[in-house]
Amino acid sequence: MVSGRRYVQVTSSDDEEDVLAETRSQGQNSRGHDDDETPPEEVKPDDDETPPEEVKPDDVKPVGEPVKVTGRGRWRKTHYGQFELNGRRYELEDTVQLCPEENSMMPYIAIIKDITKRNDGRMMILGQWFYRQEEAKKKDGGNWEVNDPRELFYSFHRNEVPVESVMHKCVVHFVPDHKQLPKRRDNPGFIVQKLYDTVDKKLWKLTDKVYEDAQQHEIDLFVDKSLSRLGHLPDLEPKLFHFI
Repeated sequence: MVSGRRYVQVTSSDDEEDVLAETRSQGQNSRGHDDDETPPEEVKPDDDETPPEEVKPDDVKPVGEPVKVTGRGRWRKTHYGQFELNGRRYELEDTVQLCPEENSMMPYIAIIKDITKRNDGRMMILGQWFYRQEEAKKKDGGNWEVNDPRELFYSFHRNEVPVESVMHKCVVHFVPDHKQLPKRRDNPGFIVQKLYDTVDKKLWKLTDKVYEDAQQHEIDLFVDKSLSRLGHLPDLEPKLFHFI
């Protein structure tokens, strides 16, 4: 286990008056960080910011009984395992595409890690983010190269966005770098072979032994689930694997 790696972490404490969750606040769907001293309801959009598409209250609703309740007062949150948006049901661990900040940008992609209803009635999801090649910056500038146009980079970066930003579900395959990639026509979806460190702006292979135990366990589960779904993937030829 390597504990020196630094990742953006999200608190699991139930006392949210001590530590507030990160919020995507640079516009409705920003990956940036909030100033936690400013309550979300007091943040005003810029005059030239396009307001999000209005969603009727009946179009967004939690499903099932609450899992738990955290926080107190205006920071009180009720947590659920599922929600419904425009007649479609989503649950924890679903991978979804989300509306970007600007129409010219590609949709964001995240795994739903928490579903909450705030004291003011708003519903939020906690997303764990994937990064596209153009979004993952190198520390010295520029972008990383990808081996396939379907490739995304996984990360341990998490923060909250409104449930209304969810567009639809999608599929992401976690494939070790010594395996051949699945054919698109047989297994549509995105591909992950590397993890993006959002703090140090580095890339790591899924098979690199640099992760803390919980992080390694999470990656192993995703790889196992993907390989079970994809079936047998042949190993790469040794020479080809050596130069990738």
